[in-house]
Amino acid sequence: MVELPNIYSGKHVRFYVLVPLILLLVGMYFWLFSGRMVLDSSLSGGISVIIQSNTTLSSQEIAYRTAAALHSPQPSIQRSPGGLEITINGNDSLVNAQSKSLEFFAFQSNYTAALVNATALSGALALDSTNQTLVAQLNTAKAIENRSLAMMTSSLAAELQYLQPFIGSRQVPGDPRAQLALAQSAYTNASNIYTKNVVSTLHSIIPFTTYSYQDIGPTLGRYFLGQLFWVIAIAFVLISIAVLFIFRSVVPAFTVVFGALNDIIIALGAMAILGIPLGIASIGGLLMIIGYSIDTDVLASYRILKMHGGTPEERAYSSMKTGLTMTMTAVVSFSVLFVVSIFTYVPTYYEVAGVALAGLIGDIFTTWLGNTPLTLLYKRRKERL
Repeated sequence: MVELPNIYSGKHVRFYVLVPLILLLVGMYFWLFSGRMVLDSSLSGGISVIIQSNTTLSSQEIAYRTAAALHSPQPSIQRSPGGLEITINGNDSLVNAQSKSLEFFAFQSNYTAALVNATALSGALALDSTNQTLVAQLNTAKAIENRSLAMMTSSLAAELQYLQPFIGSRQVPGDPRAQLALAQSAYTNASNIYTKNVVSTLHSIIPFTTYSYQDIGPTLGRYFLGQLFWVIAIAFVLISIAVLFIFRSVVPAFTVVFGALNDIIIALGAMAILGIPLGIASIGGLLMIIGYSIDTDVLASYRILKMHGGTPEERAYSSMKTGLTMTMTAVVSFSVLFVVSIFTYVPTYYEVAGVALAGLIGDIFTTWLGNTPLTLLYKRRKERL
């Protein structure tokens, strides 16, 4: 068996950190600035259609044809005995229109409250016309009423602009009640038109007799995504506190957080390059990466800082061999899952395995060329003091 050289015995250990930093910048570019990161239907919304069909077309072929016909990202397809469940990403115009619709109803609620308040104040002022406090309150209520109406009109106009490909051009009425009626019907009509188009397109690709469909709203998914980012942030804080308590030093806590964050950003960049959408499945892969990253980072830090026997460089080298064995075992497992998911076209497996693979490969560079050299340099400095 070929013995790997001890890369930590030289004098240029500090320069190893450049490798994970470069990977960090590349990952950030593709994730944030390349415009290639997309959300899947679990976060962006869409339509889930369940059809009964005995088609001989492969899931991959169905996905390709559907994406080409609808000019959308490839759908997620799950097979069951005698049927298919096809989940198609939300139409961008409908997603944006729904956001404006929510804005409209928020302003409409403010308008209604201000109108009721102004009506009550007008009645009170009729009984006490010299009361200047009531006059000031009435003016404030009317100002809120007018401002809310203006915002209603603006939001509804934007919504109708997004819905124009489905329902044609519509003018925003000046009457608030007419605006409310139009807002309640416009999005529903456009959504129904889009759904019929999707169903007819699928029928031209896969003949079927019965089907059912369900709209998937993006609001809950985006709320979940926002909450998840908060959970991850809190997890990083708790991890830092735990590592700080164990090692009694800021440096190990920093390297652990840096490692996990760097692995996630590398994985996000790889997702943008490979076209893996950000969704519930891929988020699960990102959470697994945090666990793997912390495992290898703590392993290296503990052996270098806490264990005795041999030099710090030898302990770092020993931890690298152990960590690489652990990581490569996981890489092989997820590689098999990734290959199987490509041939069987199971999107959930593809997303989880692809994200995990990217994160694990990134973790090799981050941990053994970033975190470990930083911890080793800290140990050397500490021993010189």
